[in-house]
Amino acid sequence: MRTVLKVAKPIGAISPEEGAQTIIYLASSPQVADVTGEYFYECKPATPTAEARNDEDARKLWEISESIAGL
Repeated sequence: MRTVLKVAKPIGAISPEEGAQTIIYLASSPQVADVTGEYFYECKPATPTAEARNDEDARKLWEISESIAGL
């Protein structure tokens, strides 16, 4: 895993610990306790990409997830 991280780091990959920082911040910080429905990147509010805001893709993903889960 260390080797993979060393190779991936220069191309923008981050460690699991770095990836968890925003989740930890959102779960534990009183500064965002009343914030809902927002997207965060690196512990700051951000605008999701156009792809992430595509309702048709979201619907397809939901349907595929339901199928995989057997719902």
